[in-house]
Amino acid sequence: MSLFHRKPLQTGGSTGIVRSLTAGLAAVTLMAAAASATADEYRPFVLAWTDGGAGVSEVADEARERLEGADFEILGEYDVTDSARVLVATSDDLLEAAASHDRAAYIAPMRVGITEVDGEVQVSYTHPVYFQHAYRVEVPLGGVAASLEEALGAEETFGHEDGMSQRDLNRYRYAFGMERFDAPYELGSRGSRAEALETLSAGLEERAGGVSEVYRVDIPGRDATLVGVAIRAADGAEEDASDRNALETVDVNARRHTAYVPYEVLVNGGDVEALHMRFRMALHFPDLSMLGSNSFIQLRNAPGAVEEALQEATGFASSGFQWDD
Repeated sequence: MSLFHRKPLQTGGSTGIVRSLTAGLAAVTLMAAAASATADEYRPFVLAWTDGGAGVSEVADEARERLEGADFEILGEYDVTDSARVLVATSDDLLEAAASHDRAAYIAPMRVGITEVDGEVQVSYTHPVYFQHAYRVEVPLGGVAASLEEALGAEETFGHEDGMSQRDLNRYRYAFGMERFDAPYELGSRGSRAEALETLSAGLEERAGGVSEVYRVDIPGRDATLVGVAIRAADGAEEDASDRNALETVDVNARRHTAYVPYEVLVNGGDVEALHMRFRMALHFPDLSMLGSNSFIQLRNAPGAVEEALQEATGFASSGFQWDD
């Protein structure tokens, strides 16, 4: 007898083989469908509540009280326009997550937008788990999301029609060739964090580049500080760089993304960086079209203008090319 002789499979002939293959394919399909159905999908913003009877200032005061009552620390406040304000807050859990890797500081602040739209004030905030995954933070922030829902409310999430999975967010970019999380503006470097912060503070005090400070937060256990900044044309920024121009150009849907601002500058040791606008804007507005009205193409000059404003504020402005005499 051949050493390679095998007893024939008892499958009932070709019909049995087909049945086995069909059953196997069905099982794989069901498993894939189940995985898809149970996969968490996230959107960048949470609508907390709406108020048809109070103004922006009154609603902002209520939001501040609710956050402080839930043990969130208010870091700063930004009046974007007369009808739009942003509160920035943090918590012990967010700061713990912010210390979890070298560039996790961006998760430290959560932002609450208070915006009057057609006589109604919307209160919305950044979804902590969405940005946890986008900033590649492994510390779970579901507890922070639950605390915010209890303190502020959570009527709905918005900002992306279908939502994105953890995997989508970990490697997110708007389109091929555009920046991901790991391709920030590299604004410059000093000898130490103290030196970098001294230069940055002086620039922000002077509103260099039209940039001013909204808040700053030191990351516990890290040689890092995150500084939130406003970029205003009224303070000398180019119109293309200004926060107001960005929001007025693309933030036109029923649910507003006011908590897109303020921008962040990260001082990490002596290195100074900021998220690239082509990544940051797309992360907050993932449903925006590339072309047409209220689209990315209308902000085509903004990424360069924002980088130049931040370089000026941080003391790393390019002197530009000059011909030798």
